[in-house]
This record gives sequence, structure tokens and C-alpha cells, in this order.
Amino acid sequence: MILKKIFSQIRGEKEKLFLFFAMLCGFFITAEYAITKPTSNSIFLAHYSVKLYPYAWLLTVPLNLLVVTLYNRFLPRFGCFKMFLCTTLATMGMNVFCGEFVQKFPPLSFFLYVWKDIYVLLMFQQVWSVIHTKMEIKKAKYLYGIIFGVSGVGAIFGSLVPSFFAVKVGSEHLLMMTVPLYLLFIAVYYQMLKRSEVEGSTSLQIQGVEGGVQLIRSSATLKFILLIVVLMQLSSTVMDYQFNTFLQERYPLQDERTQFYGRLWGMINTCKLCLQFFATFLLLKLLGLRRSHFVVPGILLGNAILTLVQPTFGLITYGFSVIKTFDYSIFNIIKEMLYVPLKTSEKFKAKAIIDVFAYRSAKALASVFVIGMQVLSPDKLPYAYSWGPLTLFAVWILAVFFYLRRPEEQKLLEA
Repeated sequence: MILKKIFSQIRGEKEKLFLFFAMLCGFFITAEYAITKPTSNSIFLAHYSVKLYPYAWLLTVPLNLLVVTLYNRFLPRFGCFKMFLCTTLATMGMNVFCGEFVQKFPPLSFFLYVWKDIYVLLMFQQVWSVIHTKMEIKKAKYLYGIIFGVSGVGAIFGSLVPSFFAVKVGSEHLLMMTVPLYLLFIAVYYQMLKRSEVEGSTSLQIQGVEGGVQLIRSSATLKFILLIVVLMQLSSTVMDYQFNTFLQERYPLQDERTQFYGRLWGMINTCKLCLQFFATFLLLKLLGLRRSHFVVPGILLGNAILTLVQPTFGLITYGFSVIKTFDYSIFNIIKEMLYVPLKTSEKFKAKAIIDVFAYRSAKALASVFVIGMQVLSPDKLPYAYSWGPLTLFAVWILAVFFYLRRPEEQKLLEA
């Protein structure tokens, strides 16, 4: 009954096909990433160790800046599809090259670990920027959870590959799966773009990163999105490091570690799917978009207290799983909905800076905290890392409270 009501609001064959192809785009991105993420993490740990994670995060800053600068510079010149084609072909080539030669040249594992977190956000950026141009806030409340849910299905399918084939065929060979999945992704993105009004738009003529920064400075909503993205990524990264410290000790062999990664992410992706399809819709229905922004930091704050009191491998894994589940479901859905009323230039240029550059560059800030703890309290590690997320979640709740006090934001979020 609910689904029938939702889809009854979609008018015309063109809009229905647009949404169908948008869902498929999310499916292929997450399916490929569910293979590449655990594989690249495991390969990195095999050649280096978890102690080098913070230095890899620092490297994301210049690479991120380069990628976002090139994207914002060439997007008006190339148009959406040609820009998308360049990024997908580059990703396919890099993953295949790393899979083929990482054993002979181990530093490639360092680059692969850094690159995998940048390219996936760039792919989502290019898909969601187009989706936002066709969506109204009223429909977004119903449809965004479904679009993310189909992405969750893709992640579950993708996580089956490392779960069952990492030990049999070797981790490096799994990277070759990027090619068939991204070829299909190119086809469905083209079909989605055909049914939008984005290609050829004249509203994207703000050149360079500076234009996007200027847009963020002039918008309270964009500044708020930037802040919560940074807070989420800082806390998520610190918990990621803490989890991998325990994991490296528990699973020292590469392929067995990849297998565990795949199965853990399979469970996380299943939980994400439930939240995306059902829980987020009910949350927005019962609490509304405005009050829903308190839910994520509130629950994560409770989990941070729990892992601080009892920092065992099981609870650390639980805390890591919860924040990753929320990051890719409720948090992303309500965050993406904030973009809907914004201008087209803000949805492309400013969004690229926030969701690609800031999203991953926040890891560099997290690395400062991790390295600082290694120097100041080496005898209390890895347990002392729990203090970082605890503080960040408290700051996040305060930030939501002060943002929502603004009358214009209250009107927007209750629309």
C-alpha cells in the first residue's frame, strides 16, 4: 500500500525510467565498491600495517584536491557524460593495473587504498547531482530511501565475491571485477542522463574549486552539510583505525582477512538495506526531516560510550558496524535531502567539494588525532581512541541544535 502510494506520485514514463536507471546506477557503484573496498584494505595491511593508515589518509588531501579541481574545471567544458566517462575509464584502468602489478610493486597497494575512497565518492557525486535536479523535497522523502535501498542490494551482491572467492582466487584478482560492473554502469548512467535536463545546462559556469568554496561560504545549509560530513568522517575514520588494529591481530593472513572483511560488510550491507528501505521512511514519517537529524549522532554517542567502557574486539566490531551502517543509510539519505532545494550550481560544484574533497580529506584531520595519541599515550592504545568519536558525536548534536534554531532552516526541513 505504501509503495503504491509512493509510485503513484511519479508522473510520466520518462520520470519512471529516470528513477529506474538512477537506482541501477547506485546498484553498480555499491556492488563494485563492496568488492574493491575490503580487497584494497586487506592488500594494504599485507604490504604495510595498520600503523601506516594515518599517513595514507594524509595523502588523500593533495590527491583529493587535484581530483576535485580537475572535475570542477572540466565539467562545464566536457559536460556530464564525457566527464563521467573520463572518471570511470580512469578508475577501471587503475584498478586493473593495481590488481595486475601490486605483488611486483607493493607501493601500488598504498595508492590503491587512497584512490578507492576518492573515486567511489566521485561516482556517487556524479549520480546524485543529476538526481537532485529532477527531485522535489516532497518526493525525496519517499524515494531517496528506495534509491539507497537498491544501492544496498548491490552492496550485498558485491560483498559475496570477497566472502566466497578471496581465498580461492586471491585478493588481487578480485579487482578485475571493476571492468564488467563499470561497463554496465556507463550504459545505465547514459540512459539516466538522457532523461534528465542536466546535459547542456548553462548553470554550471562557475570555474574551479574557488567557485564551489564561494557557494559554501554564502549558504548556511551548505556550511551545515559540510560540518556534519566532516564530523561523521572524523569519527568514522578513528573507529575504522581502532577496528583494523584489532582485526590485524586477529586475522594476520591476507586472504582470510579479505574473507572476514567481505562477510562483515555483507552483514553491514544487509542492515543498511533494512534501514534504507524501511527504517528511514518510517523515521521521516514519524519524526520528520528536522528531528531526524538528531537520531544518528544520538545513537552513535551511546555506542561510543559502550565501546569506551568495554573495548573488546566484539564491541569494537559492533561499534564500527553501526557507524558504517548509519553512514551509508540514514545519514546519507537525510544529508542528500538537504541538497534538493539548492541551486543547480550548488548541487554540482559545492557538492563536489563537500562530498568528495571534504568527505575524504577529513581523514587527514583524523590522522593527526591518531598520530597524536600514538605519541602521547602509546601505553593506552588502541583503547584510548574511543574518546575521539565520543567528543565528536557530542559536538554534532550541538551543531544540529543550533542549525535548526534558524527560522529559514525550520521552514525548509518541515516542508
